[in-house]
Amino acid sequence: MLNKALNFANQWALQKVSRDWIDYIASNTMTDFNRWFNDFIWTYDLKAIVTAIETQADGVRTIHLLPNQHWKTYQAGQFVELVLEIDGQSHHRYYSLSPMTAKGTFSITVKKQADGVVSSYLTEQLQVGQSVKLNLPQGDFAYKQQQKLLFICAGSGITPCYSIISDLLAQNKSVDLAIYAQFSKQKDVIFANSLNQQWPAQGVSVEVAFTQETDSQHWLLTAENLLVQYPDLLEGDVYLCGPTGFMDNMINALVAANFNLAKLHCERFVTVDSEDTGKLDFNVVQPSIYFKHLNQHIQLTTEDEGKSLLQIARQYGINLESGCQKGMCGTCKLTLKEGKIAGNQLGNAVYLCTSYPDSARIVLDA
Repeated sequence: MLNKALNFANQWALQKVSRDWIDYIASNTMTDFNRWFNDFIWTYDLKAIVTAIETQADGVRTIHLLPNQHWKTYQAGQFVELVLEIDGQSHHRYYSLSPMTAKGTFSITVKKQADGVVSSYLTEQLQVGQSVKLNLPQGDFAYKQQQKLLFICAGSGITPCYSIISDLLAQNKSVDLAIYAQFSKQKDVIFANSLNQQWPAQGVSVEVAFTQETDSQHWLLTAENLLVQYPDLLEGDVYLCGPTGFMDNMINALVAANFNLAKLHCERFVTVDSEDTGKLDFNVVQPSIYFKHLNQHIQLTTEDEGKSLLQIARQYGINLESGCQKGMCGTCKLTLKEGKIAGNQLGNAVYLCTSYPDSARIVLDA
């Protein structure tokens, strides 16, 4: 009963009172008793209350969350890190955010994975009223004021695309929007109402394809039919998200279509711990790195061998923006203009935190 009353009070306060005012009150009345009595408001941690849970598809749940006063603004398409304690073990997972509602809530959409400890907990055990710990939003998979956008996604990779499209439509942005969404079967479709009804009615070009239903096989995008299905492909930007194999195939298709990979924006759903640090022998070859957008050159030494591009840059006093430092968020991402790198690369996009020099000369640009 007490927990329900506290949840109600916390939700009422966050929806009726500004977060800045709540933060001022809590920070000036922080006591051990207050932290014990209500550790959702009287805390230094970013947390969120689960306000609702709804089914999207088979094994897929959308979880609506109301964050406490430590929440900051974010861009549609970014993701948040959840920190969960399950059976005494701490787990960290990353989920894309939906646009925030007028009631101050956002949502994450979780697909249960086979043998997935966290996804099973979130889709089967998490209850309305519980609180979860978060970290602030991250990621560079966001709208950048382009006029023509094609979203290519598969499975749960639709979630950041859904966030961006929903936000643009809510703002009545004059943007040419198209989305290709691929799933295994019709029962696996996520955000079916938006794809089948809402978005087409709002002028979004929507194509949905299924890999395991023969009557829709002809809709599957390939290098051979990409330009046929999207003849204006080269005129806009592409946002790509999905399983690694799917993304690799789509990047190969884009390359075959002579698409400018500088206009390709990718999002990963898994961290990357690359063991490929390159084959260069720094005793024989001393690579140089040119950060073209900063007009800064670096001549590497044997002491730099085995270090990531981000570590090298910082060691030489080049302060580059970074986020998760796990090869996922894309904040440190730059474009490879010349040379070769080992490790984490999508198309010509290089994730500096998990990439390594692999040629004598490397040129990177924004």
